[in-house]
Amino acid sequence: MKLNYKHIAFALFTMLAFANTGFGQGIYFEPSPTDVTAPARLFVDVSSAECSCPELQDVNPEDNPLYIWTWNPNEDRADVNGLNVKNGEWGNSNDNLKMQQDPNNPSLWYFDFAGASLVAFYQQPAAVFYASGIMFLVKEKNGAPAGLPEQKSGDLSIIPEPIGCFEKVCPFPTIFFQDDYFVITYDNKQEIVPSLQNIAPDDCKIWYKYSVNGGSLQTLREPTDKFLMDYDGDGVFSKSMIPKEYFGLQEGDELTRIDVFITKGNINAPPFTAAISLFPGCE
Repeated sequence: MKLNYKHIAFALFTMLAFANTGFGQGIYFEPSPTDVTAPARLFVDVSSAECSCPELQDVNPEDNPLYIWTWNPNEDRADVNGLNVKNGEWGNSNDNLKMQQDPNNPSLWYFDFAGASLVAFYQQPAAVFYASGIMFLVKEKNGAPAGLPEQKSGDLSIIPEPIGCFEKVCPFPTIFFQDDYFVITYDNKQEIVPSLQNIAPDDCKIWYKYSVNGGSLQTLREPTDKFLMDYDGDGVFSKSMIPKEYFGLQEGDELTRIDVFITKGNINAPPFTAAISLFPGCE
């Protein structure tokens, strides 16, 4: 899987309603919306209901600092910016995962992911973070001191809010690869073709012309649920896929172009939107 995307214009409208799921201001990213290919900061307020961590009320930066312990989307992380970013041992957390106390609020702690982006820190594609976020907990350096309860929070998770895309049809990521998770979103509110405006939630269809190994365009269009877009609310539809599987590529095939068309009703009959051409990245 490709780990670095350049100039990504995030388009995952489908995740906006679920961004930062389950948490208020006790656990959050800055900046928000969050570009997961750029440096970001995770904040945790140990006094908040979202953290729910009574065993951590005595943490302090001098002799009892707070650490992040994170396992999803990737626990077996390679070095980042020359630093070991694995969790360490439960009784002896890795000092490179030490959190910093906010100078204006002693209950608020933050972690900068070794100065790297979420993509670089976890070594996972951007789409993973907007789909399922990160999972972690916060703890003292020794999470299990003798004679005391475990000095930690419960399991925590947060989904970063995507930056968004303001075009009618958006690929996510904009630089994508045929083996990776990929989403196409369509904002019907921006539709200028009168007969395609106000599409019903269960009637938005998508079909394609595509090229393999630089060859001529082939049509992929059938009256089946494979071509029915999911309705995400507020006039926005989406289709998620792994292109290699969706287009039935054979071993060694390279998907070189996808032209996307949107319609409703009979998928084989006009009206259609104009083609939107997408070009996968090189493996």
